Amino acid sequence: MNVPALLEIEDLHVSYGRIRAVQGVSLTVPDAAIVALIGANGAGKSTLLRAISGIVRPRRGAVRFLGEDLVGLPVHQIARRHVIHVPEGRGMLARMTVLENLRLGGFARSGHASTALELDRVFALFPVLSQRRGQLAGSLSGGEQQMLAIARGMMARPRLLMLDEPSLGLAPLLVREIFRIIPRLTAEGTAVLLVEQNARMALQCAAHAYVLQTGRVVLSGPAADLLATPEVQRAYLGAG
Repeated sequence: MNVPALLEIEDLHVSYGRIRAVQGVSLTVPDAAIVALIGANGAGKSTLLRAISGIVRPRRGAVRFLGEDLVGLPVHQIARRHVIHVPEGRGMLARMTVLENLRLGGFARSGHASTALELDRVFALFPVLSQRRGQLAGSLSGGEQQMLAIARGMMARPRLLMLDEPSLGLAPLLVREIFRIIPRLTAEGTAVLLVEQNARMALQCAAHAYVLQTGRVVLSGPAADLLATPEVQRAYLGAG
């Protein structure tokens, strides 16, 4: 018996008025794997994540998670299926503490014991957040805020975690720290769909990758193979 991919997107089209942001995208994300989406600004990467998480509704196409089509479901019902979206900009509640932000991330999980277990898990992944648990989120550094955004997503125990530009605005040392953590998420049983402008880091981190251009998939394959292609090197890695 064939086991379906964790996430299957088939012929997805998303428009904003007359602007066709996503045009016929098809892709798959295996369970507990990292899949990268790379492309220039405006290629449709963030729109694709918004369509998966229910923030925008596709014009046509299918978004299947464990065989169930998510198109038309509200955001909260998609999140309860353990599909979690960490958007660009982090979205911290600045006047709440690190601990309060994390507890909000686990709101769909029932019981104090369950929340406590998830807190232990994310503090093991992000030790700096344990040290900052009583600190206001707005007072954290940019790198710490990004770690908090990912950790808050992990509090829902996702099967699929979608990360939109996790390295945006971070110093190189913090970028390396974020990309050190992302593979550890798959060891926890979480698949990651990663949108990232830092194409080299994304391709080095991922098992498989797709290149989007003006809303279409123009290249796909094993990430290591794409990293070596002249087209990707010229367009996204500054080679040649």
